[in-house]
Amino acid sequence: MRRLRLARFMRAGAGEAWARLVEAERRRAPLWAPVLVALGVWIYFALAAEPSNWLVALAVAGPAAALPLALAGRAPPALALAAALVAAGFASSALRSQVVAAPVLSAPIDATLQGRVIEVARSRADRRRVTLADLVVYGLPPEQTPATARITLLEGDFARPVRLGERIEVFARLGPPLGPVEPGGFDFRRHAWFEGLGAIGFARGPLVGANAETAGTAEADEGTITRLSAWLEQTRGAMTEGILEALPGREGAFAAAILTGVRSEVRRDELQDLRDSNLAHLLAISGLHMGLLAGLAFAAARLAIAAAPGLAVRIPAKKAAAGAALAAALAYLVLSGASVATQRAFAMAAAALIAVMIDRPAISMRALAAAALAILLVRPESLMGAGFQMSFAATLALVAIYEGVREGGWLRLDRGSERRVWPRRLALWGAGLLLTSLVAGMATAPFAAASFNRLTTWGLPANLAAAPVMAFWVAPFGALSAVLAPFGLQSLALVPMGWGIGFILDVAAWAAGMPGAVRPVPEAPAGAMGLVAFGGLWLAIWRTPLRWAGAVAACAGLALWTFGATRPEALVAPDGVAIGVMGDLGRAVDRARGAGYVIETWLANDGDAADQAEAAVRPGVDRAAKQASAELSNGWRLVLLEGLVRPDRMAAACVPRTVLVAPAARQPGVGPCLSFDRAALDRLGALSVTPEGDTVRIRGALTDAIDRPWGAVGR
Repeated sequence: MRRLRLARFMRAGAGEAWARLVEAERRRAPLWAPVLVALGVWIYFALAAEPSNWLVALAVAGPAAALPLALAGRAPPALALAAALVAAGFASSALRSQVVAAPVLSAPIDATLQGRVIEVARSRADRRRVTLADLVVYGLPPEQTPATARITLLEGDFARPVRLGERIEVFARLGPPLGPVEPGGFDFRRHAWFEGLGAIGFARGPLVGANAETAGTAEADEGTITRLSAWLEQTRGAMTEGILEALPGREGAFAAAILTGVRSEVRRDELQDLRDSNLAHLLAISGLHMGLLAGLAFAAARLAIAAAPGLAVRIPAKKAAAGAALAAALAYLVLSGASVATQRAFAMAAAALIAVMIDRPAISMRALAAAALAILLVRPESLMGAGFQMSFAATLALVAIYEGVREGGWLRLDRGSERRVWPRRLALWGAGLLLTSLVAGMATAPFAAASFNRLTTWGLPANLAAAPVMAFWVAPFGALSAVLAPFGLQSLALVPMGWGIGFILDVAAWAAGMPGAVRPVPEAPAGAMGLVAFGGLWLAIWRTPLRWAGAVAACAGLALWTFGATRPEALVAPDGVAIGVMGDLGRAVDRARGAGYVIETWLANDGDAADQAEAAVRPGVDRAAKQASAELSNGWRLVLLEGLVRPDRMAAACVPRTVLVAPAARQPGVGPCLSFDRAALDRLGALSVTPEGDTVRIRGALTDAIDRPWGAVGR
């Protein structure tokens, strides 16, 4: 009887504790709305085939029909609402995929094309690369002409200045966006689909101004929005030229990148230093820049209102300053090119400023959730990008820490005399700077490692040195240069701005040159990042001790990543141009030159710090004239035949337990081998080869998305 009473008491106590826990977290439950929408987005992109319209309609109609039942008490309201949010994310993704649909080249062609320059950047080989819109491709009908194309230009004697907004003409080799370099890898075709990018290529001739007659016809066909866009691009181009003229060299290139979004003058070695020092976020127009600009505009507007006593007593100064800051942020969005990252930053800044205007806390989880919800519903594909993941991970972690510090009363300065307050203010400022860099770095590190296969060792000290200079020197002078530009006095602000930029670039070079500045990280196994992300969300959103379960989930994800990462034993490049085989010293490849992007990506995904030249001299791949071969486990063998292959050569190589790759062969080999000719490689793309006893598992990179809009082009 005593044991029965004790059991009842424990059950009652547990039930009461659970009820108190649920009641304490009730106010935080709405913060899971963007997470549920993100789950619907992820489900859409994880599908093997594009969902039909009736399936999308059913996914939306089901939860929508359950909501009235929930309100009537016949279904759990929380469950019905959660299902509706997941369905909203799924449906928005499917709708977005149809809305952005545009022509994509189905096969490579050589053609002369004409278009308006909307972006100037640099390629992996440090050559200028332009993105063209409003295309005219000679020989292609309008209904088959892509919306935009990206062309890498010739340098040297063929180079000429390129301005944003101008129409140019060039003869180029064009092709469809490329697929993954290995199965399960990053699919550039999906990224290009949602960006409206229907062709990529490289120039085969010099760049010239557009034919006047054709250009005039194209401009006459443009609508009002297109003409406005062209005018904005020309304005950005003129601003960029003014910045580079007033501030030449590396400082001007950095200034143009953060003020107008034009990164064509940033050299590859400087960009690599910024990446290796974890300072590349200072170059991209993201939340930091938008927040700094909005903060400066808010402070300036509030100071101006306070300086006019008659105005200060008639209008709410704080709300008016927030409106001015919102207008400044919108202007920055437009004049900087409105990239996806900048749109995301503007949404987050706008949520905070609107919260101020409606008397809500500017820095809060609800404002962050509102910004995330808006972005996921408007641009659901952002969820799959590293920029969205890293920016929201950093902001979520900082807001969670800020809430904890605020609730703990660590920011109160009302004790002691004024003489004692100021030292405490300075100590809090220094501690806040250290804590901000540490928390943001820890929150973004897993997502950066998963996306770029690298961790930066000296990122924290580099950010502690460079971030204050960016916030308190570079950003204010950058904003001042924009104010002085209409009067032709921008040099007065750009020159001192360049001093701060030079310091940041020196810090980046120092940190990147330190021993062990970058640590390679292998590709995360399936499920690891899901556990890390879910654990981080659980830890940040809840406020009761229940939240510490999130730390357990995140640690489990990191443990799975550390001990469960596996890589394919052998890889074959798209078009069969290279092979790589895992050995005792790492992956060995069959060539020291050529297919550089593919091989470097393989090594990065392996978590291998070696470069292509080092991997080419590793044992494991036998190289001979027009042939490369490697011994695999379980007695299997991988053979790559290069060049034109005669039938007798194919027959001699097609022996048992052999995977034969012949990219130039017009028909598969006849014999007991597994052979892949040109047609098979075109259908499958890059291959992974994993022997499993008497069989071998072969996976093609293109088969994962063969029934998706971005993977079905030309098939």
